[in-house]
Amino acid sequence: MKKVVIQVNYVVKEDKLEEFIQLLRKNSENSLAEPGCLNYEAAVNGNRVFLYEKYTSMEAFEYHKSTPHFAFFGPAIADLLESKEIMIFEAI
Repeated sequence: MKKVVIQVNYVVKEDKLEEFIQLLRKNSENSLAEPGCLNYEAAVNGNRVFLYEKYTSMEAFEYHKSTPHFAFFGPAIADLLESKEIMIFEAI
């Protein structure tokens, strides 16, 4: 099985950055506890947030998307964002 890397680029409303970061930290904690989640890290530059996720397989990523914390996170951050871009890669 090939490992999967997910890159998410967020542009957060400037007055919502702290709230976003708190939600992202909780989501990170929950995601790292999942079987198959190898990495879940974020970095910030101003109001831009870069998220890097790595999974043992596409199946592990699909499992991630089925979790309660994943279902909560998307709607919880929706009003905090200006934009979001998701890219999925196969690790080499």
